[in-house]
Amino acid sequence: MNLTKNRPLTGHLFALFSVTAWGTSFLISKSLMTKVSPVQLMWMRFVIAWLAMWLICPKRRFRWREDGPILLLSLIGNTLYFLAENIALQLTQATNVSILVSSAPILSVLLMRLFRQSERLTGRKLVGIVLAFLGVLLVVFNGVFVLRLNPAGDALALAAALCWAVYGFLAKRILESSDSALVTRKLMFYGILSTTPLLLAEKTPLAAMASLGPVDICGLLYLGLICSALCYLLWNRAIDILGALKTNLYVYAVPLVTMLAGALFLREAITATGLIGIVLVVGGMMLSSLEKKTKNG
Repeated sequence: MNLTKNRPLTGHLFALFSVTAWGTSFLISKSLMTKVSPVQLMWMRFVIAWLAMWLICPKRRFRWREDGPILLLSLIGNTLYFLAENIALQLTQATNVSILVSSAPILSVLLMRLFRQSERLTGRKLVGIVLAFLGVLLVVFNGVFVLRLNPAGDALALAAALCWAVYGFLAKRILESSDSALVTRKLMFYGILSTTPLLLAEKTPLAAMASLGPVDICGLLYLGLICSALCYLLWNRAIDILGALKTNLYVYAVPLVTMLAGALFLREAITATGLIGIVLVVGGMMLSSLEKKTKNG
């Protein structure tokens, strides 16, 4: 099958690959954050990703009219998103964070309704979005219904979801006139710039790297090369092909992948509730992604 001729399929595959990698990244990040701080981990990921993207796209081009929006996109989709999510994980339960961050597709819908963007929201898409979100709730709880509210942590998790929704909203417009590889490279570069002051504010910003062993280094390379460089590149291309709303639906699959990875690598049990959640997530995403056929089609 020629993927270059089937752009929608290509976009779906790119988004699916990205969320699969991001779903497994939580396990690696959790392990690495026992040795480095969230800011240190974030900065190292950006550096590795930027170096990789420079090899892929070594073009030297700076135009403030283009780079201004990309800088804003990096602040929202890189720095603020990761900071909000990581701090939220320290303040509230991981369950709360998973649920609230997974509300990004719903927030995308609200943004598009508010700004009347061109992507059409049909009743079928709306039903699919709601079903998939209900599935996320079941997947996250996985038979253990424990939810403790923490206003500060939960607000930050919701802020992270809003950042991701805004990222998709802005990225769609930027990618219409820019090369996705160049945009991804610049996103990582501005991520380095925006997190460097936070890194320097820590007493030993780079000393923690000395404590990383071979396994930790492999995990860090996976986060930087795959989860940051490659996945952001593919995600941006998926947004360009499918649109922000349809691409953001794949955010629902992140908790699903995390649960399956936990079952595979950590031997965590998947309950009947979790299985029902998987069905709802997949079914809701498929329902929202189906295009209505025209009479001539």
